[in-house]
Amino acid sequence: MKEAPMLAEMVKAGKLPPVQERLPKNPYVVPHPWLKEGKYGGNLRHLYWDEWGMSHFIQESMYGNSPLRWHKDGLAISGGWVEAWEANEDLSTWTFHIREGIKWSDGEPFTVDDVLFWWEDMCLNEEVAEGPPDEARSGKGTLAKFKKVDDYTFQMIFDAPSPLTADRMAMWVNRGIGPSWAVPKHYAKQFHKKYNPNVKKDWANDFNYPEGKAVDFATNPECPTLTGWKLKSYKKGQNCVWERNPYYWCVDKWGNQLPYIDTMTSQYIQDKEVLKLKYTQGEADWAPHFIPVPLSQISIFKEAEPRSKFRVRLWDSGSGSGAAIFFSQDFIEDDLRELIRNPKFRKALSHAANRKQVQALLYLNQGELTTGTFSPKAIEYVINDQGKQVYKSWRDSAVEYNPDKAKQLLDEIGVVDKDGDGFREMPNGKKLLLTLDYGADQPQDGEAVRNDELLVRDWKAIGINARLNPVPPTGRDDRWKAGKLMSNADWGIGDGPNHLVYPQWLVPMEYSRWAPLHGQWYDLRGTPKENQQKNVNPWQRTPPRIGPFDKECEPAIKQLWKLLDQSKTEPDFMKRTQLVWDMIKVHVDNGPFVQGTVANFPRAVLVKDGLMNVPTHEDLKAWGQGGFTDPWIHPTPAVYDPEAWYWDNPEEHTMM
Repeated sequence: MKEAPMLAEMVKAGKLPPVQERLPKNPYVVPHPWLKEGKYGGNLRHLYWDEWGMSHFIQESMYGNSPLRWHKDGLAISGGWVEAWEANEDLSTWTFHIREGIKWSDGEPFTVDDVLFWWEDMCLNEEVAEGPPDEARSGKGTLAKFKKVDDYTFQMIFDAPSPLTADRMAMWVNRGIGPSWAVPKHYAKQFHKKYNPNVKKDWANDFNYPEGKAVDFATNPECPTLTGWKLKSYKKGQNCVWERNPYYWCVDKWGNQLPYIDTMTSQYIQDKEVLKLKYTQGEADWAPHFIPVPLSQISIFKEAEPRSKFRVRLWDSGSGSGAAIFFSQDFIEDDLRELIRNPKFRKALSHAANRKQVQALLYLNQGELTTGTFSPKAIEYVINDQGKQVYKSWRDSAVEYNPDKAKQLLDEIGVVDKDGDGFREMPNGKKLLLTLDYGADQPQDGEAVRNDELLVRDWKAIGINARLNPVPPTGRDDRWKAGKLMSNADWGIGDGPNHLVYPQWLVPMEYSRWAPLHGQWYDLRGTPKENQQKNVNPWQRTPPRIGPFDKECEPAIKQLWKLLDQSKTEPDFMKRTQLVWDMIKVHVDNGPFVQGTVANFPRAVLVKDGLMNVPTHEDLKAWGQGGFTDPWIHPTPAVYDPEAWYWDNPEEHTMM
């Protein structure tokens, strides 16, 4: 095995064990066919436009804390820190084998005890915010049991078949956007009351994601990690520095321990116009697909290439919706909620939207017009002709730009102009005003806000009064959970690679999508709170929630829950696929619950001259599906192993 010169010097000085002792018996070998053997050294500069991005978006470059990994843009999965896995015949018991010899970034061994600490002392501890992920529930809604077989083997035992377990463990960058799966017990237990009775009274706050710092390796340099780089310093609202993890457990096919690049720096630039200027001046080395620059403005970067030394590359987004909006099916006001829940009302709004113009203005006429679906790359759409037809039926269900049809639908449900002021009232005669609620920190020239502006124009043209409503980020989640916001107008659907690994857009399972109170009930299934407070108004419960026993529960959502639970225990792949198609029919008949614009347009990434092993679109097309940037559950660029990227001249890219 080979290692970075700086680490070899530390070994020589007796400050580190030899590289063979720092790596597991069977290291993970990065598999991508476009990779070339690299050079060690240099620094990679990042710029971000908000505090959370500065400290956490960099995690999207690191897959090291994840048990399994997506490959080929979601077409396959491979081992991560789990080396091998198998299930019993009915897929109710899964056995996972950790790579023996993996170490945390401080050199301590990584074992099953770290998995059990996360599960028993964080997920199952009601004082700590990280509850059990849905991946750990069976189709019956009950939690799995975790069993330690030995130091490197654990089992997840379900009370019903759970065929998607391995696929779902490949999602996210864990200990980041997704669940932790493992936490360094030897470090974290000092902050936990179970292990340290002398902790402060509010000890659990140290474990609360994202505010808690004890086990957040993206803001706490003392916290060990399994990623290729570890945090060296963090200055809130300013910058952070990451340095190579000498115990990183991945290598390339030439036997070089990764990462190649020594350090990564991340700087916080609050003003998005200043950020854009810094990109055009070349003050960063890499800009991922979530830079706040719409495709329509990419010419700015093309024109700046001679001075910025950036090259614009286009990867497929895999988006199922482009800029999208969705109304809360659980809005707290009774009369507006009744209207929002009427499929004819939502279809009317969709038919009033001029998506062709959005495609031209925001997406350079790329992609395909859509009502809003999962990613067109999803396996349920491409598996056979029936799947292709199912996709088209959802994509086209309310995509037609037809203002006259929109007006007719509104007339049919009694949404008419009763007072002659030019705007339609609700059926009960009350004034109707729709608000497109979006984060106040969204760029005004970004996809979301520009799409919202066009929607307001289109809806006013059919007599629907509407306005944009920028919402301060602080408290926005709480207001949405409580049903106090009418809409969400700055999201989009990217999820795949199949519908069932993360079906939250398809079925309300948590609070953040289109039925927040329904989702919060489902999220509590299998916990003591599931059936509590039944006699309390759903909006007054803690947390606010609507269950199947409530008169406010939507019949379509009950149907979706039933189909989802069937799919969770169905071992046959094609039968699960049919259940997905059945769920999609519920959306076609009762939707759109989410109103999209343009699917699978390209996303731009900026790559500095001399930064090697960053894939091109052609590389991704030959190996996978041309890129798949938009789903958080398919973490880009982590799926392309940035630890294998390198500088052709590392000495020209050292930290200043």
